Amino acid sequence: MQTDPLQQAYEHFQAGQLDQAGACCQLVLGPDPDHVEANHFMGAIRFQQGRVDEALVFLRRAVASPRANAEMHNNLGAILYKLGDIPGAITAFERALAMRPGYADALNNLAVLYRETQQTDKAIEKFQEAVALNPDLLRAKANLRSAYHDMVPGWHFAMLADKKRNEAYEAAIRRAVPGKRVLDIGTGSGLLSMMAARAGAAKVTTCEAVPLIAERAKLIIAQNGMADRIQVIPLKSNDITVPEMMAERAEVLVTETFASGLITEGVLPTVEHAHEHLLTPDATIIPYATSVMGYLAGGSMLEGMLFVDKIAGFDLSSFNDFAPPMLAAVLDVLPHRALSDDIELMRFDLREKSFPMGGVRLALKATQHGVCAGVAQWIRLELDAETRYENRPGTQTEFNGHWTQVIHRFPKLVTVRPGDIVPVLFRHDRNQIGIDLIE
Repeated sequence: MQTDPLQQAYEHFQAGQLDQAGACCQLVLGPDPDHVEANHFMGAIRFQQGRVDEALVFLRRAVASPRANAEMHNNLGAILYKLGDIPGAITAFERALAMRPGYADALNNLAVLYRETQQTDKAIEKFQEAVALNPDLLRAKANLRSAYHDMVPGWHFAMLADKKRNEAYEAAIRRAVPGKRVLDIGTGSGLLSMMAARAGAAKVTTCEAVPLIAERAKLIIAQNGMADRIQVIPLKSNDITVPEMMAERAEVLVTETFASGLITEGVLPTVEHAHEHLLTPDATIIPYATSVMGYLAGGSMLEGMLFVDKIAGFDLSSFNDFAPPMLAAVLDVLPHRALSDDIELMRFDLREKSFPMGGVRLALKATQHGVCAGVAQWIRLELDAETRYENRPGTQTEFNGHWTQVIHRFPKLVTVRPGDIVPVLFRHDRNQIGIDLIE
């Protein structure tokens, strides 16, 4: 009984005998060069052998047949991707899915390319479909987690674990919101909105610029039985209109759109827009004021992170021109020295309606002898008259918040003694705070 050459090819392929598998396929292709299955199998063999250009020729012959199936188009897409033809690969995977809509492998492959071409929303949608269709497709699960991370930074979890922050916000919310209309800018997980609803707010409207996060917040809010009291709008607050999207102006604003550098998430223009378009004239703002605090900082460890001099006997000091003017650092665990008392460097009253660019000259007075590398900065939030939050560096607390501190590097090291004055200019452009050493 004669064995089918394609069956023999399959057995050789499974055994890793690629040359023998190819020879069996050629027995079919000799008399019938357009044989669809043999061309498909030959393409897979050549791909495994690393002969990708040849693999492409065989796969194109296979998919040219009216008998071509979804698997063939999927494999063609893999080869085109390997060759760098991203548009062609996307077309091949989309064709595979048109032929077999529930094809999990093709969904995963297409999603990988969507993610690679910065179409993250579409990538997540396809990864989710692939996982739902085939929960055992581990690479799709791993890819979905990676795509989620593209959209949802890991700091969300550290923020949610910040008990001190949570307690400060909730204390202020409980005092301010009963019976009031509340706007929460920056939904995230929905935590602050749910705090407001639980505290007795008449209505809570919250907005989130990332659609994926907004949808998950809706789910969490519903799971906590608050869907009837909290409206989630999947937009930036600047895109919200009253009364089309929000029935009335809010009487309380709650926001936590602050970064370690305080204003780098655009909180100032966001609050300006809210005052003008979304809030009542006498609205309560939580927090009502924010500050950057700091002190002169030095120490050998800090100096080594910000300045370079001689390394292994070589003078590398000219490399200092490339040093960053700011450095995020967890100063709770970074050995350094505070060379002055704490000082408020810059303050923003969020009840104001406008925040023009500006700066303030400060005379920082040294209280210790040492070499100063710059100014250590942290943030302070005045939630209301009774509650304040700040993440001042310290070694006595178990967890000092999800925000890091920031070091503003001087352009040169400055030796100071107790009583010496270091003149600086702190300035902001509405999105970034900087420092100039006045010489």
